[in-house]
Amino acid sequence: MEFAQTLSQRQTMQMGRQMLQSLAILGMSSSDLSDYLAERAQANPYVNYAPPSALAARGAEDFDALANVASDRPSLMAHVADQIEQAFSAPADHMIALRFAEALEPSGWLGQTVETVALQAGVPIARAEGILKVLQEFEPAGLFARDLADCMRIQAREADVLTWELETLIDNLDMLTQNRHAELADLCDCDLSDLPEIVAQLRAFSPKPGMAFDHNPAPVFPPDLIATKTDEGWVVELNRATSATITVRDERMEDGSLDEDAAADRRRALNEARELAQALERRGDTLLRSAAVLVARQGAFLDGGPAYLEPLSLEDVAAEVGLHASTVSRALSGRMIQTPTRALPLRAFFARAVKATGGGAAVSRDRALNFVQEVISVEDRSNPLSDDQIVTLARSSGLRIARRTVAKYRVALGLGSSYDRRRKAIAAEA
Repeated sequence: MEFAQTLSQRQTMQMGRQMLQSLAILGMSSSDLSDYLAERAQANPYVNYAPPSALAARGAEDFDALANVASDRPSLMAHVADQIEQAFSAPADHMIALRFAEALEPSGWLGQTVETVALQAGVPIARAEGILKVLQEFEPAGLFARDLADCMRIQAREADVLTWELETLIDNLDMLTQNRHAELADLCDCDLSDLPEIVAQLRAFSPKPGMAFDHNPAPVFPPDLIATKTDEGWVVELNRATSATITVRDERMEDGSLDEDAAADRRRALNEARELAQALERRGDTLLRSAAVLVARQGAFLDGGPAYLEPLSLEDVAAEVGLHASTVSRALSGRMIQTPTRALPLRAFFARAVKATGGGAAVSRDRALNFVQEVISVEDRSNPLSDDQIVTLARSSGLRIARRTVAKYRVALGLGSSYDRRRKAIAAEA
């Protein structure tokens, strides 16, 4: 019985390592992936590597030097994997930690609940919680947080500044975003004048520590995908010019007479080459399927611009392609798509929903924001529109948004109230 349990545990660890490699490849940029595959080809005689045609055609002089320096830094997954190797010596604990690593979002937060990770690892929730406690001590502080408040709390504790007042503030972040400062001061049992100092401590922390490992602020290669308009609609495909490829060499290589150890090494290298090829194929498939959903759902955006964005989240795309949202997030992070008019980041296809009034259909934040900006830009400056009038105009255009939404977006656009705009118009004419 014990022997069977040990064998099963080793198999699970192997799956964890393979999955970790697959997830790491999924999140790599085209340039990082090309470098990684070239390294694997040098180390493994069964891997035959072909660089992207864009790299071969353009030459190294076309690459941004700063981007090349950034690409030498480790990815979030590699950074976490190194710390897991050092922190967990027991094979079973190592396996559970890998499960948590697989659930990491690019932000550094957990994309799955502890209960879900425990179920996947086949361990009690209490044991998973114990592993998570160790993971939350990793550098940089804030990794493996459950949410924003957890992330802030971890960093404050690490910096040894987690006072009662600061912890109360962290527990009530929604009140801070709503500018309910007087209520917060009461909860923190401090004067209103003391609150800015406590808030300043909070703002010194990073809300998304994992983003420090995002080394793709701009594409080094051409876009990863190409979208074209046909008579039947929009079509998306992988840009093969940016895709490195590998093939697995025939296993019948000239090796003469091998001893048992050498033969085992050859079999292991062949298996690794096949796993690498499968991970590369999954990367392309995940990216293409996810991008296809974006293009299909946001065709009006491609035709008309941000004003036509429909509400769309990572969870929506993940549900349609049958993957977890964190997997889709890794696949799309830093990726670009070439359209007939311009190259766009895939993140531009997502739009937060604005809750509609009166049971109407939700609209995207971009569409509502664009509407407020447009109607104010063409208003009669001597008789500017009130927020209520903008709500009425929006309703006549099919947008059912609340007055407070109009006010919030007007402020976000740097536009004053109707009274302020009228006063400014009068001053300009004087």
